[in-house]
This record gives sequence, structure tokens and C-alpha cells, in this order.
Amino acid sequence: MSSSGEYDLSDLKILVVDDSDFMLGLLIEIFEGLGCKTVIAATDGKDAIDKINTAVEDGREDSLFDVVFTDWAMEPMDGLKLLKWVRDHPNPEVRYMPFVMVSAYSTLDWVIEARDYGVNEFLTKPVSVKSVVSRLTSIIEKPRAFVKSTNYFGPDRRRRNATFNGPDRRNRG
Repeated sequence: MSSSGEYDLSDLKILVVDDSDFMLGLLIEIFEGLGCKTVIAATDGKDAIDKINTAVEDGREDSLFDVVFTDWAMEPMDGLKLLKWVRDHPNPEVRYMPFVMVSAYSTLDWVIEARDYGVNEFLTKPVSVKSVVSRLTSIIEKPRAFVKSTNYFGPDRRRRNATFNGPDRRNRG
């Protein structure tokens, strides 16, 4: 058991993307402290794309990342552009990759924009071990089905299961 409390995270392969050496180091330290053995760092979206493409070219199923944690505001390629590239990727193993957007900007507009691009989870800076574990646990315990429409591909944006007060007309015999 890892220090996450419930899960052995040693086999997770995590891609951490941030242009801040401090944040990269902090997130890597958190993941390693949770027992993750493979944590790969990228300094911006372009660097992350190179690392993902290398994993795809490797051709082994275990070479792809299990989850991406990326900062939003980076140069030359930000986290939102990286997310769009991932969700538009022709390889389904890349396209369905869980994606956590990390940002100091946590206004509702930013969260909605990230959600509408297909993010799985949103993590507000400053991060803590508890907040990182919370997002990982959510991805593991509450995976959301992916939805494809004419202008959206990503995890179902609805988070709650609304209860319906009335007869269930779909199950009539």
C-alpha cells in the first residue's frame, strides 16, 4: 500500500508538465512520495507532445502515460493546447488519457473552459499532497464515460447523478 492510503501507485506512469522548475519538482516529489516509480517531466506542451509521441512510437502498451498533470499557463505551448492535441489524437490510448489541469487561475470561467476542452479534473495551485491524491482518487474511483459530439470529445461533463422524481417510463414491460 502506498501513502495514498488505498492504492498501490507504483505502476502508474505519470507525465508532469510545467514550465516552473519549482512546480515540476514539487509535483514529482509528491508523486514519488506516493510510491509512483515512473514520473516523467516536461517543460511545456511541446515537450509533452514529444514525450507522448515517443511513447506511442515505442509501441508497447505499458509505455504510454496513465495520467497527465499539466500547468495551464506555459510558453510556448500552454496546457489547454496540449489538452486539445491529446483529445484530437488519432490513437485512442492517447485520446482517452486522463488529464488533470493545474492552474493558479481558478475562476469559474477558467474551470468551465478546461472542462469544455475535455479535462478530467482541475487542480488549483497551490497544490498539496491531499489535493493531488484527491484528483488521482477521483480518476480511479469515479471514471467518467467519454462523450463524442460534433464539437466536444472528452469525459462526460456531468458530475452528479440527478435523481428523478416520477415513474420510470423507460422500463415498462
